[in-house]
Amino acid sequence: MKDPKEEDLEKIMIDGRTIIPRSGLILLGTVKGLVSESDLVARAIKKHSPQGICLHISPEEMDGLGSVISGKVKTTPMSSYEMVYAKRLSNFGEVQVPSPSLVKAYNMGKKKGIDLHPLDMDDETYTDVYTETIGGISMIRASMRLRSINRKKFDKENIETFISQWEKAVNGTKAFRELESKREEYMADRILQISRSTKPILCILELERLKGIALHL
Repeated sequence: MKDPKEEDLEKIMIDGRTIIPRSGLILLGTVKGLVSESDLVARAIKKHSPQGICLHISPEEMDGLGSVISGKVKTTPMSSYEMVYAKRLSNFGEVQVPSPSLVKAYNMGKKKGIDLHPLDMDDETYTDVYTETIGGISMIRASMRLRSINRKKFDKENIETFISQWEKAVNGTKAFRELESKREEYMADRILQISRSTKPILCILELERLKGIALHL
């Protein structure tokens, strides 16, 4: 039996990638790293003509994204998890860093004079929330999980299924699910705050966070 909130969400989901929870709020779920996702973002910007574009990254990450795009920063380091993710994601097409969906949104926003807003927690806030939520045992388990993820089989045919499987593999424990839930709630609050002065806004979100954020709006 479906959760009533999930049923309500299905009523406002447009195509599996787009949710419009309120007038003037457009949520777009994207697959980070996949080059083909940039076309999805471009079409959404052209279709909705937003006055603001929100990105699923922190203020520090948005500054870093701008530095990479401008050429001030030449390389983008990747964690061990990100390298494994990129390798598995390549089954679905070309992969690039920084995420092409973010690059496209950033570039089109700058070109069209659209305000850009980071949604995720700043580094200090995230560190505090992480410390409060993730205990020592969970941290140890997380550090050991990479080996099992390397051995795990993931779907190679359906991108949504792959993303769901990856999310469960990386954030499947209770502590990490709670952490991601707090991020989703934080980003939803940011969206509402921004929407008070700017509409319509297009929010470029990670596909795995799309429904969770929408449920808070």
